[in-house]
Amino acid sequence: MTNRFAVRMLLFHGGERFPVLFDKVAGQPVFDATIYALTELRARNRASSTIDQSARSIMVLQLFLESRGIDLAQRMQRGRVLEVGEIDELVRLCRLPLSAVIDNTAVNAQLPTTQRHKAEPLERVRMRLKTPLAEIAPASAAIRLIYIREYVGWLATGQMLRLSITHPARAALESAIGAFMSAIGARIPPTSIRRGIGQREGLPPEVLTRVLEVTNPNANENPWKGAHVRERNQLVIHLMRELGIRRGELLGLKISDIDFRANTLLIARRADDPADPRRRQPNAKTRDRRLDLGEDLACRLRSYVLGARRNIRGARRHEFLFVANGTGAPMTLEGVTKVFQTLRKKVPGLPDELTGHVLRHTWNDEFSEAIDASNVSEESENNMRSYLMGWSPTSGTAVVV
Repeated sequence: MTNRFAVRMLLFHGGERFPVLFDKVAGQPVFDATIYALTELRARNRASSTIDQSARSIMVLQLFLESRGIDLAQRMQRGRVLEVGEIDELVRLCRLPLSAVIDNTAVNAQLPTTQRHKAEPLERVRMRLKTPLAEIAPASAAIRLIYIREYVGWLATGQMLRLSITHPARAALESAIGAFMSAIGARIPPTSIRRGIGQREGLPPEVLTRVLEVTNPNANENPWKGAHVRERNQLVIHLMRELGIRRGELLGLKISDIDFRANTLLIARRADDPADPRRRQPNAKTRDRRLDLGEDLACRLRSYVLGARRNIRGARRHEFLFVANGTGAPMTLEGVTKVFQTLRKKVPGLPDELTGHVLRHTWNDEFSEAIDASNVSEESENNMRSYLMGWSPTSGTAVVV
């Protein structure tokens, strides 16, 4: 299984992060994808995470085109884009994890050119894989297709501008890209942020209790070794569960964000922070806010800052709260992901869906239960939830949670 493409993060002197789709065989960025990111996304001040998502979506498109032997630029010069069968196969690939996309396209690329247009049945892919072939969430597949649609539309617009108004290929391409955009739009998986009636998205109480038990630094079943990593990971779990914050918000926390006198914590958005050495900068996705800390959580924070963190070499070189074990460098997004992977792998009985984001859903479930038990109006509930979650009061997100 090989993939000639990769998304690499460029870190500029001013702190700006710029993801680039890189061709490892050519040893350089993919030209059109890079120009698109610069002129259409960066120029509109899109976040680096948005540009990263777009680049990874375009990677799926590039893998598809390469494996089918399709020269999209050449087709556009002739007034064509993709055929209906090719669109359907592209949509199927967009529903797969990237590893399965790479596997599927790599096998197809080895076929004779005359056979590459034939879509490989997913059943055959499942037989080749050691584990059952899963699909990504419909919302993730929809995002891929939306980014691909926008990128192909941009390519077509550029090609049409290079053709004279009377050129026969221009009208043909305009018609073809319109049909392509409509076909992709019709195939974007429907997604909804509304829950089903009575549906719980967070952890069941017994599972949450189990997680809190095994992450106690003194628990025999604690899967980590070393005082610092045990205390740090317990604090990670408690902060995400008790405050409902995202992992990017968690990793963006600085010691100066904690007010130990008032027992409050500032969640601040610091896009392109030059003081952050991480190429993939964790960041607050939504609005700044100051959250109250319970006495127990404030004590855990104080203990970690003055004890376990202070004893890690290199931790005093920066202000970020959570540090890597050993080096003292700021903890990364991959580091938080690994915390939950280790829990799922080493603690029997924990569900596969245990992630940091599920703890955010757990917070929302508990908040709803607390509101239901009190005499609070719906408007007040929505306003409180919007503030605590960092949503805009006018976004309407709190209404459908």
